[in-house]
Amino acid sequence: MEKANPTPLDGPFVWTGAALATAEGWRSVLSPDEAASLKRAARAVIASGKPLEAMRRDDFQVPQLQARWLRISRELEHGHGFVLVRGVPVEDLSDEECKFLFWGIGLQLGVPLSQSRLQNYIAEVKDIGEKMGQATTRAYRAGGPLRFHTDQCDALALLCLREPISGGHSRVVSSAAIHNEIIRRRPDLLPVLYAPFCFSRQGEEVEGEEPWYERPVFDRGVDGSFTSLFSLSFIESAQRLPEVPRLTAMQREALELVAQLADELSTTIELRKGDMQFFNNHVVYHSRTDYQDHDDLARRRTQLRLWLATPDSRPLPDGASVFFGSTQPGAVRGGIKPPSGRRFAFADWRSAGWTDADLRTFRGGHAA
Repeated sequence: MEKANPTPLDGPFVWTGAALATAEGWRSVLSPDEAASLKRAARAVIASGKPLEAMRRDDFQVPQLQARWLRISRELEHGHGFVLVRGVPVEDLSDEECKFLFWGIGLQLGVPLSQSRLQNYIAEVKDIGEKMGQATTRAYRAGGPLRFHTDQCDALALLCLREPISGGHSRVVSSAAIHNEIIRRRPDLLPVLYAPFCFSRQGEEVEGEEPWYERPVFDRGVDGSFTSLFSLSFIESAQRLPEVPRLTAMQREALELVAQLADELSTTIELRKGDMQFFNNHVVYHSRTDYQDHDDLARRRTQLRLWLATPDSRPLPDGASVFFGSTQPGAVRGGIKPPSGRRFAFADWRSAGWTDADLRTFRGGHAA
């Protein structure tokens, strides 16, 4: 199969921001009863004394929400690739209680992954003073706007605990729509984007790994499934390494066009306290707008973040093993390998509390 095939992609994961605004299926609001059941489940686990990272899927069962978890999973992998849920009950919970709540929700959809070499499976997205543009900066610890990018996982989950004074809105765009628009405007650049670029590991490499790796922006799995990897910041950071080849003029032009189209085709969503977002990184890029934050660190814009391996994930191209590990569909994969310890919060689906029946239910499109 010729990967850089000029045939446009087709499916619900191909959308413009304007079309998404009027589409159904990707957004919903929890009812008061559903919110209360989530709060009870979180407090029950906390009362049991079980540590957060020892909590399994079956420790956080909320029967009335099982159908919702399945709909979210389907929408991520077979729908728009983006889901917004409003009304998560964070207002009466401490930050630590919110972590138990969010971890429990994450376990209904996948297995949490290490998000850095520090082996943190749940991260606080909060400005703690790191500066963007440094070789080892991680954007979730810095303030200001973010450019469109993907994360190193099948699905990203965010829960908003505190809002800034103003701004800090979420922006999402279909990478498949960008792919199709490049076919329309500049088909000569499509083969460039299906060829390798060098991405920095941002200082997260472990022994035996180079500080950078090569991957195309656009790629296809063995079954033809589309996947995209994009981060201008990580590509630019790799250019500071002397052993990395310099970008060609066509590569720069192609990257600039991807960034331009991301701006043109995206939609902006105002995040509120209690909002929860899910992104399929293979078909969606995300970013945030600039914002004015509180001076008081305790009041600053705060989100919780999970990186998840999902049971219904697509097969990936062989080359994706450089940062995903396994390329098999439905595998526990992705995340950042710590120097020692576990890359995944649980070694496999069953140790995370997923039953064979759970896996059969959620694997509606890809066998594993």
